[in-house]
Amino acid sequence: MFLKYIFPILFLILNVEQNDQTVLHTHISAERELETSQEQLILFINSTIPILNEDDLDALKKLADDIEVELKVSDVAEGAPKEVTYTPSIVFQNSEGRSFYYGRYKKTSRVKNFVRTARLAHQDNANDVKKNILVWKNGRTAVTAPIKLTQMTGDVSKGFDQADFIATGKASVAKGMSDFALMSDFEQTRTTRSFYFNLYPYLHKGRLTVSAEIFSQYNCVKPVFQKFDEGLVSGSWRNREKVFEEAGKLIEAEIKRQSKNLENGDALAFISDDIAVKSWEDLGLPLPEKVVIEQNNTTEDAKIAQNWTVEAPQNKNEPILIFSFLPPLDNYSGEAKSLSGTFNLGEKGTLTGAKGRFEVNISDITMGLDDLDYEVQNKMLKMGIFPNSTFTFEEIESKDDASLQAGKASEFMAKGVFTMLGIETPLNVPAQIEPVIQADGEVRLQVSTTFQLPLYSIFKVAGPDGPSPAKDNLQFYMKFLLKGEL
Repeated sequence: MFLKYIFPILFLILNVEQNDQTVLHTHISAERELETSQEQLILFINSTIPILNEDDLDALKKLADDIEVELKVSDVAEGAPKEVTYTPSIVFQNSEGRSFYYGRYKKTSRVKNFVRTARLAHQDNANDVKKNILVWKNGRTAVTAPIKLTQMTGDVSKGFDQADFIATGKASVAKGMSDFALMSDFEQTRTTRSFYFNLYPYLHKGRLTVSAEIFSQYNCVKPVFQKFDEGLVSGSWRNREKVFEEAGKLIEAEIKRQSKNLENGDALAFISDDIAVKSWEDLGLPLPEKVVIEQNNTTEDAKIAQNWTVEAPQNKNEPILIFSFLPPLDNYSGEAKSLSGTFNLGEKGTLTGAKGRFEVNISDITMGLDDLDYEVQNKMLKMGIFPNSTFTFEEIESKDDASLQAGKASEFMAKGVFTMLGIETPLNVPAQIEPVIQADGEVRLQVSTTFQLPLYSIFKVAGPDGPSPAKDNLQFYMKFLLKGEL
C-alpha cells in the first residue's frame, strides 16, 4: 500500500508595496476580556490489562508538560465513556470540544501534532459505513481488516475472468478466518481499529502462490508484516479456494499478533461488555470551562500601518495552519510549521484595494511522523522540483469599505491564484481580519480563515482509502498575526 495522502497547504498571503500609514483613533476598554481555556490530555488505560510501560507513561507526561496541557489518567476498570472502545486511548479536550487521537501511543511526535491540530479545530462527526469488510468484534472493541486482492499474474490465459477470481478469493479468505466475519455493512467510528492487508496471487506451472503484506492503520507506508519471496502460502491451482482459506487463517493469526505488539505501539486491549458505561461527567472529565482574563489595554491613536508581514507565533504551542481531509477522514491531518507572506491595505487602511501573497515551504509540512513526512514532501509534493506553495491575490471583496478598527472584525473574500506542484488554480478564500492591541500597546492584525481545496481533481494527488468527496478534498484552518511595518 502506498501513502496516498495529502497535502498542499494554503496560505493566505498578501503582498505589500507602500509604506504609508493610517492613524486609527480608537479607545479600547480598560477591561477588555480575553477568553482562554484549560486543556486536558486524557489517557484511558486498563489496570487489569497493562500495555503502557513506565517509559511510555513518562514520555506522555513529558509531552504534556512541553505542550502545556494537563495529563489525566483514567482507568476503564472503573468505567469508561461509550466512545472509548479500547485501551490505551488518548483524548484531547478543551472548552471547544473533544478529539480522539489516531495513531500509535509510542509516537509522541504524532500525539503532539494531534493536539496542535485539535487546538485549532476539533474533529467533526460523520458517517463512515464500510461495505463488505472483515470485522472482529470483541465486547465494545471492533477491529476491521480491509482486504485488497490484486489481479492474478503469471500464467494467465486470455479471457481469464479476474473479477470473478478476486470475488471468489476474498470469500475464501474470509472462510479461513475464525474471529473475523465478512459484514455487508459496518459503521466505522473514530475508535475502530484496523489492519489493512494486501494479497498478491501468482500462477506458475499450475501452482498458485499468494504473497502478502499487512499495514497498521497508523502507517500505510511501512508494513508491519511482509511475505514475498516464498509467498505466504501456495498450492495447486485446482485447490485455489483452499489456498486462499489458508491465507485467511495465517493473516488473521498475524493480525492478532500485531494487536499485541508492544514495541511499535499497535498493541491494544479490548474493553469487554462488563465494563460499566459512564458519562464523562461521572468520571470527573467534563469539558473544561473557559477562563476569562481581564486585561487593561487602554490605547488611543493606535497606528494602523499600510504594509504588514506574517509574524512568527508568539506561543510555540499554537499552530498557525493545519489541514486535513474531510470527515470521516479528518484523522489524516497535518500542519505547516511556518508561514511567510506580506499584506498591504488599500488607501486609508481599508480592505478595498488590498493585495497579498503568502507562501509555505514544503519542507515545513509535517504529519508528525518522519517517514510520512518524507513521503508527503518528496513523493507527493515533489519538494525537490516545487519547493513551495503560494497564494497570491490582488482582489478583495468586502462588505465594509471603512478603515479597519481595533476590536472590530471585518470579513472579506480574497480572490486569487493558488499554486502547488507547478499548477495554478483560481481560489477564493473567505477570511476575517481584526486589529488587536498587544500588551505592549503595539497593533497586530489577526487573520483567521477556513476553506477547502480540491486535491485530486486539480492536482491529481490521491487521498486515503475512503468515501468521496472526503478523500478528494482538503480543509484548511488558519489563524495568525500580521505585524505592521511602520
